[in-house]
Amino acid sequence: MKNETEALKDQIKQAWDELKAQQQKVSKTQEPGSAEAQQFYAERIWPLLLELWRQEPQIYPLRETFDVSIHTLGTSPEATTLAALGLGASELYVLHTPESKSYLAQLQQDLGRSIYPIEIDKSDVTQLYQAVGEQVRKHPDKKIALDLTSGTKAMSAGMAAAGYFLQRVYPSLRVAYVDSDKYDATLRKPVAGTEKLILLPNPHEVLGDLDEHLAQEFYRAREFGKAADRYQALRRKTGQGKFEVYAALCEMYQRWYALDFEGASSNAQRLFNFLTQDAYRNHPLARHAQRLKEQKEGLEAIVALLKSQGFAEPKGVLWLTTTLLQLGEERRERQPVSAALYYYRSLELVLQHRLAVRGRSDDDPNLSPEEQAYLRQALSDWLGKPLEQIRPVQKLGLLESIALLRHLGDPALGQFAEADLRGYQGMLQSRNKSLLIHGLEVSKKGDVEKLQQFARKLYQTMREEAKLALSVEPVELM
Repeated sequence: MKNETEALKDQIKQAWDELKAQQQKVSKTQEPGSAEAQQFYAERIWPLLLELWRQEPQIYPLRETFDVSIHTLGTSPEATTLAALGLGASELYVLHTPESKSYLAQLQQDLGRSIYPIEIDKSDVTQLYQAVGEQVRKHPDKKIALDLTSGTKAMSAGMAAAGYFLQRVYPSLRVAYVDSDKYDATLRKPVAGTEKLILLPNPHEVLGDLDEHLAQEFYRAREFGKAADRYQALRRKTGQGKFEVYAALCEMYQRWYALDFEGASSNAQRLFNFLTQDAYRNHPLARHAQRLKEQKEGLEAIVALLKSQGFAEPKGVLWLTTTLLQLGEERRERQPVSAALYYYRSLELVLQHRLAVRGRSDDDPNLSPEEQAYLRQALSDWLGKPLEQIRPVQKLGLLESIALLRHLGDPALGQFAEADLRGYQGMLQSRNKSLLIHGLEVSKKGDVEKLQQFARKLYQTMREEAKLALSVEPVELM
């Protein structure tokens, strides 16, 4: 024995077949979709469809319950009625035009409940955006559906565009429309009983195009943590493994630029594990494999340097120095005080390395009487002070390190004339007076530029000697 829903479907089919048979008999004397056909549909078929959708709406893929539904209304209100029944919202807002206003009464009668009409111009999409946005903002914690079935093309397109934008802020918002499996061109109506309400998936969750664009923007802005979060979210939403590879890259740079070298090295290894898998050999990042390999090895060298606490090995020192120089470059305009600290430490690292390869240390320089005398005289000349005011050197600061290396014949320091070093002495002396170290001095722009130039010249000489290709610049994503 058939249930009531199946019986209704049979009745709808029989009534439709009867209407079609009548149309075939009168097709020679009446226009398709004549008043008689419309009356037959309204009296015999539409009541059955209403009852079917009240009992069991035809919804794809699965039925969901909404608190608020917002509809566009054209001059064929039946589809709007079915959409409202299918969405089952307790509050219904209907955007109508002056032309479709006359159909509001029929819509309300068919639904058997009150609705909230909102009049807009049929071609003014801005009005539609404002109306939809206002209602969505009024119900921030409610589940909302937008129905774009009826209305002008501008209204339907506007509703779709509003839905796409609002779903970024309200992910639970859904866009819906009434479709049909078959359409009768003669009667200009969907074949009765084949109508269904389609709930469109959120394009941001299915495709992730906007999230991917935002992730790329964060990456270019050096907001690596935010970029990684976006890529991980894309991995969860779309199931596409390629986003996890991008996330590993972002996490590597995030930790690297935060001076978490062990964490960055671990991320670099994870990234390489991805890129060596067959599934990712055609990943866009694979074309940067050589540079990423160099950066991975650079991070490993830094980690080795930190563990050994020895400055003689050039590779780790160079990679750490270029990292600090890069961080200084990124802060030079906006944060000159912070930039100066990175430049000071870069310079100090190079000097510590060049002392180490000569068996010296800045903490315990082990100076001979001749070297002690040379350093005191050099400091007297550079600082413009009498020799008796220069104390014996116990530890090497920046100036003392430079003086000793010049005395030892270091070629990197030999490239600077005495006049150059006198010009640098003020900037080098002010390190410990810096606001972020021991003093209250704020680094001046001119001093920061001098410091950057001096540190970079020594770094370049050291890099040329080591014959190493170094770049901490993030690779391109595509």
